[in-house]
Order: sequence, then structure tokens, then C-alpha cells
Amino acid sequence: MFDKNLTKPIPLLQAEALESRLKINHEKMPELKNNIKILKSGYNGEKELNYQLGQIPHHKYHIFHDLRLPAGETLFQIDVLLLSPKICIILDGKNHSGKIIIERNQMIQETADTREIYENPISQTNRHKILLRNWIEANTLPPIFLDNLVAFTRSSSEIIIAPGYKEAENKICKSHDLLKKIEELEGYYKKNCMSEQNILKLSNLLLRDHTPKRVDILQQFQVSESDVIIGVQCPECLFAPMDYCGNKWKCTACKVTSKDAHIKAINDYLLIFKPWFTNSEIRIFLNLPSPRAAGYILSFLKLSRTGRTSDSIYRQPLLFP
Repeated sequence: MFDKNLTKPIPLLQAEALESRLKINHEKMPELKNNIKILKSGYNGEKELNYQLGQIPHHKYHIFHDLRLPAGETLFQIDVLLLSPKICIILDGKNHSGKIIIERNQMIQETADTREIYENPISQTNRHKILLRNWIEANTLPPIFLDNLVAFTRSSSEIIIAPGYKEAENKICKSHDLLKKIEELEGYYKKNCMSEQNILKLSNLLLRDHTPKRVDILQQFQVSESDVIIGVQCPECLFAPMDYCGNKWKCTACKVTSKDAHIKAINDYLLIFKPWFTNSEIRIFLNLPSPRAAGYILSFLKLSRTGRTSDSIYRQPLLFP
């Protein structure tokens, strides 16, 4: 079963929010669009893995997508973790296109007009295996057998493994062969090494220690706060700002009205600037006429609130735990 479901990565949501809030001819727009393309490619690969893993009988594994766990002063990220009483499998997904050459010290991607060199994904998952074992020991959990796989999710990509590189031959597959590879690993580990009680304890600890990735999107692309278009955007023509009158929003460009167009704008603020705001900050961003109007809108939203004064802090707990 899926203990942690696949969700759209927060950095992708942040980049998309910023894209919608910059002028189309902004100098950073090409770089931003390219970043969105890369992040979407990775997310599409994860969706393919999720589809394949969804065919595993629910009782066999606890499955976690996108775990980001502490390792000393830093964090390490695991694309997918499969947990059973017999084995814990670290799964890394790659959505690269073209010809992929796997050598012991590197991975080479060749397309019609490019040649890129990356870290060997087997080395990456081996490192994550060590870090996960350290994390398990630090949490005084019983040892469990750890193994790892790398799945390439594009059926059109050509995978070439260097001659004699047996570890890669055993650990790398296309996503359509993933279930077979998992089944092969299961054959090596026949004895349970963790009770169901410890499995549930481990699951809870993984979810507790998970830290979602969030970037400073303005700093990443060197975009000034003043370049971000404020106001509620029309859901039809994207004009901003819409006018707020009579508890609804009206677009002065196409005359469309909406009662909830502010929801996307608030999400945009949380994604672009910071994962919290005060009444005055969101009032300025939404172009509202008064603190009372902002308070009225916020009262209908499922936001956590700290404090009871005008300086109260509002957060969105579901998106930013």
C-alpha cells in the first residue's frame, strides 16, 4: 500500500506559480520555462513508476514516494522506497531520453545534438543505501536487508551497459520490467527480519522525518520581488488585478466574475514568497480594500493560524507541513 503517495513536487509548483506571475517577455522566462520542462520530465517519470508499482498486491509492500531524510547536517532524497518484513528496496527513477551509457564511474546521455555526463545512478542508490542504514541505526530500529534498483521510464531510450559491469546488469531495468526485477529480489530474501509492529514504527518514523523540498524560487532565478505581478488573476483571460466588490471578483477586461479566484493567488503567494503570511501581506498581494475584507476571505479557507491579532500568521498545512 502507498504510505506516502506521489504528489507534484513543490519546486515544480513554485516554478509554475512564478511563470504565471511574470511578464511573458521577462528576461528570466526562457530559463524558467526550461527548468519547468526538466522538472515535469522527472515528475512524468515518477508517474510511470507509480503506475507500475500500483500493480503490486497491496499487502506486500509499504510504498513511499519522494522521501527526504536527514543525514547529519544535510538531507538525502529517495525517489521510491518499498518496505516489507523481508526487504527494503530503494528505487531510483530516470526519465532520460536518447542513448544512455552506463559505466562504472559515470552515466552518459547522448541525443541527436547533445552529450551530457551524470553520476552513475547505481553509485547514487548505493550511497542512499548507506545513508538509510545509518538513519535506521540512529533510530534504534532492528536491521533490515537493504537493496536497490534503477528504473528507466522512457520506453524509447536505449540503455547500454559497459561490458562486464555485472552490478549494473542486475540493478538496472526499464520500468516495464520493474515488477520482474522486484520479484527476483524477493527470491533472494526468504526470511522475515522485521515484525509488522516494527514495520509500522519504521513507517511512522519515515513520515515524521521527511522534510519536503522547497526552494527560494526568486533567488534561484534572480528575480526581483517587484517583478512579480500582484493581484487576483482572471481565471478566463489571466488579466490582473481583478476588482473585489460584493464578496466576489470581477475582471475589468473580460467582465467574468468569480467567488473563489483568490485561492490560486494565495497559493501563488505561498509558493513564490514564503509558506506563511499576515493579513496585511496578503491584503496587499490580493489588492483588497481593507483588513476586514482580507479577514473575511481567510475565514473560509483551511489555513492554520497562529495568534489572534492583526499580526496573526497564516499557513497552508497541507502543502507545507
